[in-house]
Amino acid sequence: MKFLKRPVVIKNILLFCLLSLFFLSVVESLEGGVSALDLEQFVARLKADSTLLVWFTIVFISVFKGMKTSPYIFLSFCLYVLTRSLGVFFIDLDKLILMLTFLYSVISYNFFLFLRLELNEPFYNPSYPDNIMPDFGYRKLPILVKQGNSNIPGFLTNWGENGFYCKLPESDSIIKGKVEVEITLENHTFFTEGVIMTNGRGGIGVRILKNPVPDLGWSDYYGIINELGLRPAYK
Repeated sequence: MKFLKRPVVIKNILLFCLLSLFFLSVVESLEGGVSALDLEQFVARLKADSTLLVWFTIVFISVFKGMKTSPYIFLSFCLYVLTRSLGVFFIDLDKLILMLTFLYSVISYNFFLFLRLELNEPFYNPSYPDNIMPDFGYRKLPILVKQGNSNIPGFLTNWGENGFYCKLPESDSIIKGKVEVEITLENHTFFTEGVIMTNGRGGIGVRILKNPVPDLGWSDYYGIINELGLRPAYK
């Protein structure tokens, strides 16, 4: 699976990982009685701290690639930073360091929850094995993906309230950007607009943006197939 558009959550977490390095530098500077704004000292401290740099590199790459394990790698990185910060606090029991550590723990845990929820969205999960062509039989849900003058038929393999993943058997080219989607079910046609977030395994993941027809949009379609008991085959 390849990201075509990274969500705000991932961008914010990448920034937070960078700021975590600065946070730890500030905490250690407070204990050492030196300026936290000394860029040369900050860079020198990072170069000398190989363990922190390795942790940072691992978590940055895993979050950037949207790996399934990235929320837990991110949480482990934050726990490492917190452990270092608490170690500094217990040296001289500085209340400012304790307050900063508490604030960091709250923010990092919330980012962990947001990242886990984001990566569980269906448009990041094709929901069928790598080397198996999914066959849903009577559960096959056909759709039509439209972009410009192209109408590409496919069928859903995973879906949720905020979007879906679909297989596009007849498409050889990679499509990007915004798309319109038309879905027909029991003689009713549903319309929605979305943006392609990922591609891979011969399909695309689409986040829903809006429904051009309010009464016949994605939310209505999703509610109907849920009531019919239709679920992704490999979920």
